[in-house]
Amino acid sequence: MKLIICEYYPWDTASRIGDHHYTRQFLNQGWEVLWISHPVSFGHKLKSANKTRMERAKKGPFQHINGPLELVPYTRLPWLKFPFLSSLWVLENSLNFCVPTLKESLKKTGFDKPDLVWITNTSQYTITEIAEPKTVVARFADDNSEFKVIPKNLRLAEDKLSARADALFATSSPLYDRLKPKYGDKLHLLRNGVDYDHFQGTFKRPEEFKDIKSPIVLYVGAIEEWFNAEWVKVLAEKRKDFTVAIIGRVNTDMLGIEKLPNVRLLGLIQYERLPEFLAYTDAGIIPFKKTPLVESVSPLKLFEYMAAGLPVVSTSWMELERLQSPALLASSADEFTDMVSKVVDEGWKAKRGDEFKNYSKPHSWSARFDIVMEVIGGLIER
Repeated sequence: MKLIICEYYPWDTASRIGDHHYTRQFLNQGWEVLWISHPVSFGHKLKSANKTRMERAKKGPFQHINGPLELVPYTRLPWLKFPFLSSLWVLENSLNFCVPTLKESLKKTGFDKPDLVWITNTSQYTITEIAEPKTVVARFADDNSEFKVIPKNLRLAEDKLSARADALFATSSPLYDRLKPKYGDKLHLLRNGVDYDHFQGTFKRPEEFKDIKSPIVLYVGAIEEWFNAEWVKVLAEKRKDFTVAIIGRVNTDMLGIEKLPNVRLLGLIQYERLPEFLAYTDAGIIPFKKTPLVESVSPLKLFEYMAAGLPVVSTSWMELERLQSPALLASSADEFTDMVSKVVDEGWKAKRGDEFKNYSKPHSWSARFDIVMEVIGGLIER
């Protein structure tokens, strides 16, 4: 069986998102997988950080060791938030201007008529016309139209993709509720999960923690406009005896918290090493601003923190409330600080670590994959 997964991120990015884990599940079931990451264009040549992706686009499809085949398309017509380039016409034709043509690349790899196309990167929805798949599913991981860098006409693309798809997945219940009246029985709830076993075991203290004073409060994940640096600043200033460690690439104003003596920005850390950091942390935090975008989010980090036995303090939003986890949910900076202080001062990790692990364990990616196969199994057979 052959599967194409259309994602925004490269396969070997430092962090691991849902499609990485679903790809692993498909590979373990014997599927052949082609991972198509977001296209590059002339604009990517302007940043040295894009050098690797540009080189990969030039070389064509390449095989990852113990992973999927990956294709980085090069397009002469990129869809960007820029006059003309953000138009619906460009969105619908961007993949038709790839060099070499996407059709040629798919035929070369034997994925020109796959059994399944799985699309999370909605902007690549025209792959359904180019690849001639037997079955199409779309996975809505976020409310894409709420991202500032994404043109608003992505909603139109979402509608066209949904009309073409045989099945749709929404990763959070609020997103499911918003889309259900429009898409009906075609839509299914498929929350994020966790590789529980990845966080079990004994780990060495990471070198990055060598000179860091405990107790340690940790955030892992994207640091974008939804990251609430103000809440972290209040926490760090009120609890100078805590070290607040932050893992991820910074893409937003941090309000100077990086200058505070008890805040450490550690940058990107490979997913394989993440258990080392969680093992020597006293609490995991999810300090997000409460926005329409955040309301659609399925909190992958909640499950990963708890798989490591960590107490979790987070911003309160609807999906987290519905998950009924042992996490403490805050509505203000002061409440957030008080809750983090409570779980650390009372030693919740040592006292309740098993409880947190037991909550996380049923939310495995393999359990989520069972839902996927229950939905698409009959579609593929037909």
